[in-house]
Amino acid sequence: MNEFCQKLIRGLSIPLLGLALAGCSIGQIVGAPTPEPFTVPTVVPTDITLATPVPTAVVTTTDAGRTVAVQRGNVRDIRVLNGQVTPVLERELAFRQSGVIRRLYVDPGMSVTAGTLLAELDLGTLQEQLRQAQIVAEQDAVAIRRASEGGSIEVRRAELALEEARAALSELQTPPSAQAVSEARARLERAEAALSRTRNDASAEKTRAERALSDAKTELERLQIRYAELVARSEQNPETVAGADLRELEASIRAAESAVAVAQINYDTAFGNEIAALQAAQADVDLARASLNQLVAGPDPFEVAEAERAVRLAAVQLDAARQNARPDPRLVVALSSSQLAVKEIENAIETRRIYAPFDGTITAVEAMASFPVQAEIPVIRLMDNSGFEVTISSLDQAILNRITSGMPVQISFTRYPERQVAGTVRMTSAGTMAGGGSMVAVSYNAPELNLGNDDLASVTFDFGEQQDVLWLPPEALRRDATDYVLRVGAGSEERIDIVLGAMSDERIEIRDGLREGDEVALR
Repeated sequence: MNEFCQKLIRGLSIPLLGLALAGCSIGQIVGAPTPEPFTVPTVVPTDITLATPVPTAVVTTTDAGRTVAVQRGNVRDIRVLNGQVTPVLERELAFRQSGVIRRLYVDPGMSVTAGTLLAELDLGTLQEQLRQAQIVAEQDAVAIRRASEGGSIEVRRAELALEEARAALSELQTPPSAQAVSEARARLERAEAALSRTRNDASAEKTRAERALSDAKTELERLQIRYAELVARSEQNPETVAGADLRELEASIRAAESAVAVAQINYDTAFGNEIAALQAAQADVDLARASLNQLVAGPDPFEVAEAERAVRLAAVQLDAARQNARPDPRLVVALSSSQLAVKEIENAIETRRIYAPFDGTITAVEAMASFPVQAEIPVIRLMDNSGFEVTISSLDQAILNRITSGMPVQISFTRYPERQVAGTVRMTSAGTMAGGGSMVAVSYNAPELNLGNDDLASVTFDFGEQQDVLWLPPEALRRDATDYVLRVGAGSEERIDIVLGAMSDERIEIRDGLREGDEVALR
């Protein structure tokens, strides 16, 4: 008999649940209404061990009808709640601005990627306003760039001047290395040796020229004396001196005079070269000695002071160049204002568009192009179909309080009534539904089952066993605003409000309102 009742109730509950689900709107997560606490469960999980069976309630037939007595015993608290398969991630999308829909780019069943434009409102003149605002912003930016170009060149020049001044100061302040001093001494020694060679070479050259000049003069004097002797002899005895001899001697004198002139020139040249070479060699020696002395003595304080002043002056000039390179504050304000205008128009356009927040499938489109729509009213539903769970909605708060995250459950799907799937409560949440109800999400892993969005399921919760408590069969309970029974006594029936506790398919715990042995009328 109990098995027959279970099959009958299971068969009736599924169609009724389907009718209830058919009337739900897009703004809600569809779920069956909260079951009456005393409704007989339709699913009993296979891995739940029930308490040891005891005799069922004894039904008595009297003049008042069929009755049953309140008994004491154990009650296994098992609840079966109806739910449906839903995607783990699903979102209803709405415009942030009211308006008339210009275009819908998707239809139910379409797959989209994150960032895809799904729908947009009529933008009116916003796009033209955006174009004009972008033109103004670009003009303001160009004005600032042009004003800054010349200043940038001057800044770079000032930076280079400062770098050079700092390098010169650093060179003055850096102590000489031992190698530098050694090289300076070597240069001085080479210069002194060169001076000595120059002095010797130039003196020898001058000496040779001087000797050649002296020889030329001596030869000229000899020829002149010889000529004077011949002239004197010819005056005394003309026949003894030939005219040819005089003419030959005169030619020799002229040649000797030329030789003396050339020798004099050579001597003067050698003398001048000696002086120039000695001066150049001496200058090299003086320069090498001064360099060595400067290295050994350190930088000249005056030169250091001048270099420091040059660095300060270059720094001041760089600051001035940077100040001059800054754009006119009025241009900066104008650019900021135009850029803000562009941003505001872009934001206004974006509030009139809907984009896909994640990859998924469009499950519903509740709008039409050219029709008005209100802000924040969902028009598109997008689900991530990479994972599903069972969602139970519209729960009684008392039951919700007993369900905790991580609680194991058993799931039976309408599409696979003979299969029991283990599940785990993933999340419980109060007041998350559109109507203010509560929701429980149950995760499961059954990839071999061909389940899809909105498939119906029954979830069995085992809350444990209550021992040595008062109980009645479900047929004895009645409900209007509260739970109650009709207690039979002295030929009359009395309404008694009761408080229920644990429930099973055959027993319901009575926590308050009745005593053991009270007779209660059955429905």
